[in-house]
Amino acid sequence: MTWRAMSSTGSAPSGQNGLSGGQPSAGGQPPRAAPAEDNQGWSIFSYLIAGMVAYGLIGWLVAWLTHIPVLLPVGALVGLVFAIGGVVWKYGRHQ
Repeated sequence: MTWRAMSSTGSAPSGQNGLSGGQPSAGGQPPRAAPAEDNQGWSIFSYLIAGMVAYGLIGWLVAWLTHIPVLLPVGALVGLVFAIGGVVWKYGRHQ
């Protein structure tokens, strides 16, 4: 839970927050979805790490099959480049 969610006193109208039903929770307040901007930093960080790990594993596999050890760091760098491109594509566009 973020500080913003803990300090807010207003409640969202039923059905407006995108959750099904809009039924109140045990505390009497309707459930609220977390704002998308609160998780963008973690999402970007996850994209970068996942890109490096995924393409690093592919590079490791190809390096193991071909006995060319330089393919592991090359795969990780290619994954980082693709991940940066994906982050720019997703979060860098004006809407």
